[in-house]
Formats: sequence, structure tokens, C-alpha cells
Amino acid sequence: MKIKNSLVRHMEKLCQEIGSRATGSAGNKAAVDYAAETFRSLGYDVRLQEFPCMNWQNDGAELIVDGQAIEVAAAEYAMPCDVSGELVAVQTIQELEAANLTDKICVMYGELCKEPIMPKSMIFWNPEEHQAIVRALEEKQPLAVITVSFLDDVPVPIIQDGDFNVPCGTVKGSLLSSLLNNKFATLRLMTERKPATAANVIATFGTGKKLAYSAHIDTKPTTPGALDDGTGVAALLTLAEELIQTDLEYQLEFVLFNGEDYYSMPGEMTFMAQSLNQPEEYEFAFNVDGAGMQNSTISYSLYECSEQLTEQLENFAADYPTVEKVEPWPMGDHMLFAGAGIPAVAIASTQMYLLMEAVMHTPKDNLSIVDFQRLEEAVIFLKELSTSLNK
Repeated sequence: MKIKNSLVRHMEKLCQEIGSRATGSAGNKAAVDYAAETFRSLGYDVRLQEFPCMNWQNDGAELIVDGQAIEVAAAEYAMPCDVSGELVAVQTIQELEAANLTDKICVMYGELCKEPIMPKSMIFWNPEEHQAIVRALEEKQPLAVITVSFLDDVPVPIIQDGDFNVPCGTVKGSLLSSLLNNKFATLRLMTERKPATAANVIATFGTGKKLAYSAHIDTKPTTPGALDDGTGVAALLTLAEELIQTDLEYQLEFVLFNGEDYYSMPGEMTFMAQSLNQPEEYEFAFNVDGAGMQNSTISYSLYECSEQLTEQLENFAADYPTVEKVEPWPMGDHMLFAGAGIPAVAIASTQMYLLMEAVMHTPKDNLSIVDFQRLEEAVIFLKELSTSLNK
């Protein structure tokens, strides 16, 4: 009951009282201050690992095509604009590279919008075809870009990049026909890019090789981020209270990354540069993201684990009926540790991909879809797994 009460308290603070925790925002700072003070009150040494970022403000968007209003949204991190011009539609990289976009508004659809385009600064995965699209747009400098979602009823953002220097809006796929055949349009994006500072929260206790525990404290701008990743933060704050009372031969390091849902992952990049330059200091890493989903068991996946360690962890997990091993998934902050050669485990939900498709980054990601009993079981599993590594 103590663990569950702690989880509920932290989740209500993060997801109801604070709400959206977009990197650089006031809500993000409030969450960082809350987590830091919680760790300090437990007896941890706490430091804030600061980095520059953007506090992106969005007051709406308007699109008028031949005198008719069309539903549009500003792409996340988009520059502001108030422009008018002919619409030029392109659906392939060949059409884009051949198009005359001077003083025009570019409508991108089809092959060019089959998937979100990686930000320019993304170093972990950035296909050449994505880079070619961005390169062509910035070279041609249209007045603005309107991307057409590959889903008819959802304006899936194709470009989300604070380093992209062309104003960008996005519309549902069902509105494509309204933008074709050389129509004249006016696009207004009421946005603002404000310089800001944010921080990772790093809390440590004890000495020796490190056991690292991570989650991310930030969210997208329009979601309370319950499963992404309020449950991870709440689990670690609760686990920190449990473990500080345990006699472990390791140093505990809790890392709340800031910027996992930000376009350039600045918190992760800062941590890699400043804290992961000596991976030999680490014994093992745990990352919690997407845990505690209703109608789902707890999942775990392993990274950079030897055969012996893998067998040890599998044997340990076999005693937990609500914990299931899944295939590795190359997304999430566990990859920072795995990339440095540090053995790691990712704790999530077995229905993670359903979560990603239907809930993540939307207002639906709220407390109503959290299973606190399952989240409590995840904390107990992490506590007892940590203790088993001590043997």
C-alpha cells in the first residue's frame, strides 16, 4: 500500500497538477523542481544538468484557400508566418527538386509524407531520403510548407524540427483535394520560438560502480504524459525511496532525462557528453518508459547483456507472473547506455506498440489509462532485481 500511495501521489502531481511538461516550458521546470526536491528529501545528492533549448509557443493557425477556411495546425516547433501565395503540390523527391517554389506555398503529400521526417540534428537515425527532402526545401525557400498527413482523420506531423527554417503547417489527409490544382492560399502560423533553459535531474547515493535508473520527465506540448513517461518518473521517485533503505554495494544514480520528446534530444546529448564518457563506471542500467498500461503486463527487454547475465535475469524474471520478456526495441533512453556498452534492461508494457499508435503524445495519455497495481508490481520487480545484482 505504501508503494501504491507514493505512485498515486507522484502521478497526480505530475499529470494533473502540472500537466504538460514540454521541454523549456513552465510545466517542465515545475516537474524538474518537484523531482529534484523529492530526491533531496530522501537524502540523495542532486544536481541539475542544464542545457539550452526552445520554449515553443503555439497560439493557433489559419489556412484560407480560395476564400475557404481549411483546418490546419502548426507543425511542432514551426516558425511563425503570415504569407499568401500560389499552392504548388509535390509528392515525390523528383517533383520537389524540379519545382519552382519562389514566392509559393509548397504542399507536400504522398511519398514525401509517408512517415515523419527526422530532425536535422538527429544523429541516431536519419535516412538520406529524409535529409534530401529537408535540404531541397531549405534550398528552394518557399514561403511556407504544408504537409498532408498519411492518415485521413489525423494531422500526423511530418516535420517537427526547431532547426528547420521554413514555416510549416500540417493538415489531415482527407483535405488533400482542397489543396490541389494551383490554388491561392493564405497561411498564418501564430507561433513563437523563445530561448529557454532546461535540465536533466541526476540524483546519486552511495559509492562504487553505478546502477543507473532512468526515465524522461518531459512530454509533448499537448499531453499530460501519463504513460509517456509520468509512470516512469513516478516509479523512479518511489524506487529511490525504497532503495535508499537497502544495503547495496553499488552507487545509485537516478537520471530523469529532459528532452526525449523534444526534436533534438538535448538532455540525452548533454548526458552522453558529460556523464557517459566513462562507461566503465557503470555496472547496469534500468530504463522505465511506458510502464503501467491498463490491460497489459509488464515487459522487459535486454541490451548488451552477456549470455550468463541474460540467463541470470531470465531466471529471476521467471518468478514474476506479470512480467514478460519481449524483443529489444531500439527506441528509448536505454539505448544511450547500451550504445556505451553498458548492460541494460528496458521496462515498459507488453502492449507498448498499441500505446504508441493510439495514445502516445495525445490528451488520451492521462491517469485514466494507468494501472497502478501493475505499476506497483514494476517497482517491486525493479527493487528486487537490483538486490539480486548485489549477490
